Amino acid sequence: MKYFGKAVRHFLKLTILIGLLFAVMYLTNTLAISPSELLGSRGLILLVAMVAISAAWPSYGFASYEIYGSLAEHRAVIDSALAADGYAPESSNSSEVVYRATGVGKRLRYFGGDDRIVVSARGERAIVVSGVRREAEQARFRISGLLAAGNR
Repeated sequence: MKYFGKAVRHFLKLTILIGLLFAVMYLTNTLAISPSELLGSRGLILLVAMVAISAAWPSYGFASYEIYGSLAEHRAVIDSALAADGYAPESSNSSEVVYRATGVGKRLRYFGGDDRIVVSARGERAIVVSGVRREAEQARFRISGLLAAGNR
């Protein structure tokens, strides 16, 4: 169900983006096709492409990375690393901390709940960072660098 929800959110984002693009092009008289053509076969091709991209997005747009460390022991390091990336803790329990983007720009870019990074504990000595691929990789890089610097 989580996968389907992400796909639907991405479809809505694409629909809004393409709708705004067509509206601007129509208002500036740069639209190469008429609005009636958009309701025909060209519109159907666009709709099929949007559905295909939206269905594939959750598989390719989200990632999880594992880091050696302890969530309980290194919570301060993780908090400072994600604060430097523009994230603040939203909720937490003993095995998971959910961080959410603090900046308006990042929230608008990932609207619909995709502006979260989840840091969870896997066993005693593993931390899993999950979220949008780009943001999760950046968080993993920063956290692992700070953990390595602290262990010297």
